[in-house]
Amino acid sequence: MWNFIKNREPNIHMKRLFEPFLSYRHFRTRAVDRQNTSSTGLYGFDHLKSPKGFQRFVDEAIERSSELIDYISGMPSSAEIIRAMDEISDTVCSVVDSAELCRQTHPARGFVEEAIKALMKINVYLHFLNTNHTLYNAVKKAEQDGHLLTEEARRAALHLHIDFEKGGIHLPSGKLDRVNQLNMDAHKLCREYGENIINDPGYVDIFPASRIPRQIQHLLKPIYRLTSGVSKESLGSYEDEQEKGFRIITELRTLFSVLQLTPDEQVRKMAYLKGSSVPHANHEVLDKLINSRHELAQIMGCKSYAEFVMQLNMASSPEVVVSFLQEMSNMVKEKADEEFNTIRNLKRDVCGQRCVDLEPWDEAYYTTMMKSSAYNLDSAVVASYFSLPQCIEGLKLLVKSLFGASFDSVPMAPGESWHPDVLKMCIHHPEEGDLGFLYLDLFSRKGKYPGCATFSIKGGRKISETEYQLPVMALVFNFSRSHDSSIVRLNHSELETLFHEFGHALHALLSRTDYQHFAGTRVALDFAETPSNLFEYYARDYRVLKKFARHYSTGEVIPEKLVKSLNGARDMFAATELQRQIFYALVDQTLFGEQLSVPRDTNSIVAHLKRQHSNEKHVEGTHMHIRFSHFLTYGAGYYSYLYAKCFAATIWKKLCQEDPLSPTTGTLLRTKLLQYGGAKEPADLLTDLVGDGIVRYHNGGIVPDVTSCLEELKLLDDKNRHIGK
Repeated sequence: MWNFIKNREPNIHMKRLFEPFLSYRHFRTRAVDRQNTSSTGLYGFDHLKSPKGFQRFVDEAIERSSELIDYISGMPSSAEIIRAMDEISDTVCSVVDSAELCRQTHPARGFVEEAIKALMKINVYLHFLNTNHTLYNAVKKAEQDGHLLTEEARRAALHLHIDFEKGGIHLPSGKLDRVNQLNMDAHKLCREYGENIINDPGYVDIFPASRIPRQIQHLLKPIYRLTSGVSKESLGSYEDEQEKGFRIITELRTLFSVLQLTPDEQVRKMAYLKGSSVPHANHEVLDKLINSRHELAQIMGCKSYAEFVMQLNMASSPEVVVSFLQEMSNMVKEKADEEFNTIRNLKRDVCGQRCVDLEPWDEAYYTTMMKSSAYNLDSAVVASYFSLPQCIEGLKLLVKSLFGASFDSVPMAPGESWHPDVLKMCIHHPEEGDLGFLYLDLFSRKGKYPGCATFSIKGGRKISETEYQLPVMALVFNFSRSHDSSIVRLNHSELETLFHEFGHALHALLSRTDYQHFAGTRVALDFAETPSNLFEYYARDYRVLKKFARHYSTGEVIPEKLVKSLNGARDMFAATELQRQIFYALVDQTLFGEQLSVPRDTNSIVAHLKRQHSNEKHVEGTHMHIRFSHFLTYGAGYYSYLYAKCFAATIWKKLCQEDPLSPTTGTLLRTKLLQYGGAKEPADLLTDLVGDGIVRYHNGGIVPDVTSCLEELKLLDDKNRHIGK
């Protein structure tokens, strides 16, 4: 029921380390009262005016949940059982979500420490809930008696029953104890894996400073070393002089910039080798996590952890997923091979050596060079049209055009925010009123969660026939402030990420489910990324961009030619990028798939899959799997990104492409997709939205039709057209 699952990510989107199975919602808060200017606590929770408030927050959540358990034990009507279960979830998880967001983003150590304590305490209580036979028996009664009147209520009862049993409550006590221990072990290992990535990102020191291109020097730390030089005062004598260099911290964002823009191959090589070989501690952590998850799955009667987690997914089985991935791998291989040869030949031309090979640290540099050359792209020019304030205007444009609502900043009560940079936005409909609230925490700072993510604070749910609990979300980014400008400007990839995460937020803010169990992104894992992928298209369409993308100093509208160049460059090596994502998904499926031999050598598995499904050379001593956080958030579910890519391509082509900002398009997206969250089967939602031809039924599971995706990437030939349907 409340068993830990890993949240979504995108590029790593919805990136918390864990969340309870049943829900992730909150007490009603003063965050929904826009007129209230009296002081409150974090996120509008009165308890969180100080760090110690987390203690009372936990205690009251447990107190209220215990009252609801007593009520359920009296076996009220089936509808009341499900409603009370949903309130328990909403109440308990108010603590989980608030504490997790605080832990990841709050600059004050006292708040972070108390949030961690709150998480530890509430997790103990979650164990009690997971093993509570009173609740389990009540859910079974509600599911079986046939008196639940709505489809959503019946679906909630079924899912609660399955969630309870995924926690092992139906097992003998000895096996249940082992399942509980394995879940706790896995949770601890996931946290340790993530912390190791943050604490040991690796670094290399580069001298002299001239080896680093100026456009990325602001990302690096200046360092100095003493060198011996001839004194000006006394020729022939020596004194120590300082030589400037740079330290490259090889966390992924910085590493990618270095690999893209640094002409010095030795610098790229050093950065790649270091960044791809740390943190060493995660070798052991990942092996333990794989073993814990595998043992858990076997106790639950499954052959693998992959089989265990797919029970409610569209794919339904690992065999369906692997077949889909291998099919896609075969479809893109020929084009990916062509692209690889093109990149390698460019390196040979630049180096003047016909026998030189393309190394893993070369691809990003030479593809960037080719894109810039082919489309005359200058990153500074591109960014000049994407100032952050104008990008926020782009979000407002989407909300207004598609949904007829406003998306404006609203004041926060004293104590509600956790940093001066945080904004609070409200989606307001002229007829329906406020629809939901969204905090924006946009800028990088020390100690903050390092990626881009969507966090839930409160999920929508029906409280009564006349009252609805409004959703509250937070978008967390790490955009960099330039040292030489007060105006933050995004590159096009960052704009796509902003729109991607906003797609997740809209899914939550516009859903109107009866139960928070299904609110927003509470959907099948292999459907969750579909809305976010769809909204990336809006960041690439000139008809949309021309309405908000303006030069930060002149106000000039972004030229259509520049947008065409951006999209052309983006698609230049589409097969290579798609092949890479397929490789990642196959690694994920294999590591968490059926184990035919124990122990397994994960390094050899990854190297073997790379040779089979990628043109990139495997370098001994490099290990992508020890810093791939999607293993935590998407264990055996990374394929979901490819599902979403295909679903979104079909929706865009069939529904949005003709007139992307049409109110009719927005109405269909809202009323046939977003408002239902997880309250209906995703395949039914997709088919109802765009008709037949978006899903395929394969070996008892569901896979996407890949036609629109491959057409868009110009990878569809007659052979693939036949396979993709």
